[in-house]
Amino acid sequence: TVLLLSWGHTVLPSLLVLLVDFGDFLDGVVARYWVDMKKKKEDEGTSKDSKSPSPVGSDDDSYEVVMTGSPQTFISWTMNGRKKAYGGFVDAVCDKAYVVPCWLCLMSAAGTSSHLRILQYITLWCLILAESSSTVIRFRAFFTASGISTPTVQGLDFSTSAVKADHIGKAKQTFEMVGTALFMLPVLQYLGLLLLFCAVPLAYESVRRKVKSRVLYVDGMASMTSTGEVVFDHRTLKFWMQIKSLGSKLIVGVPVKSDDMVLNACASPSVDEVVAEAPRKVDLMFLEKNKIDFVVTVPGQERLVTEEVIGSNRCLMMMEDGKTVQAVKPKEPAKQE
Repeated sequence: TVLLLSWGHTVLPSLLVLLVDFGDFLDGVVARYWVDMKKKKEDEGTSKDSKSPSPVGSDDDSYEVVMTGSPQTFISWTMNGRKKAYGGFVDAVCDKAYVVPCWLCLMSAAGTSSHLRILQYITLWCLILAESSSTVIRFRAFFTASGISTPTVQGLDFSTSAVKADHIGKAKQTFEMVGTALFMLPVLQYLGLLLLFCAVPLAYESVRRKVKSRVLYVDGMASMTSTGEVVFDHRTLKFWMQIKSLGSKLIVGVPVKSDDMVLNACASPSVDEVVAEAPRKVDLMFLEKNKIDFVVTVPGQERLVTEEVIGSNRCLMMMEDGKTVQAVKPKEPAKQE
């Protein structure tokens, strides 16, 4: 497309841009179809056998590793997550790798008036900077993701589009691609510039949704058994990885004097900070001092936070299914007879 533009063509590059946009739409439809079919087959297999032997690519820890007497190879949760997200990641990045060079080439197609030329430069540079920032965020999110499926948060908006595009990103892309195609045609250049100008706020809103600044806190003693023994195994690591996927920073508190627990938490790649000798009961003062947005607990561990934290809607609970997170409701006052 850039080569055709440099040769002075206008109609053929415009058609190529529209063809790329249609191909991307068709690719998304086909991808969603195969994902739904794969999920349906996995659900059917799970219903037949609730405990499958030795999975090849799954972050479900309910399976049973069957010993066959010969070496077996398992895919790590991180690599499995990257394989699942690879298609959406490449699809989003390739769109930007295609359209940004086109915008750089169109910088020379200035309008007749000085005001229109200034508007054109501002619009194109804003889109270039926004899409470049989005690409950097996507690369960072893809290569730093834990690979664990992000839990569904009920009652709060924890959505992100750091790796895959959401509906805002799709609408923005339509404005960008159609506007670029029309801008290449001298007759429809003004209409194309108008669509590109309308895409600027959508582009920056898309970037804003990808940047999630959210600090989460987990009590390291939440994995304590009924006998008082702290369990540090793959379930604990998975729990921390799931919570980290909900925000940008994970803090683990260790309220007891345990060098092993502190060092284990420091060694976890999903943990950003460890608070040694943390308070046994987290209050609002502790959250404000450490700039923590939410505390995440497990069923039966609501006592680790004060009623003030629960009442401020800053205490979340990972449900027993391991796939759902919801806000802890404050206790209703007892009715007086």
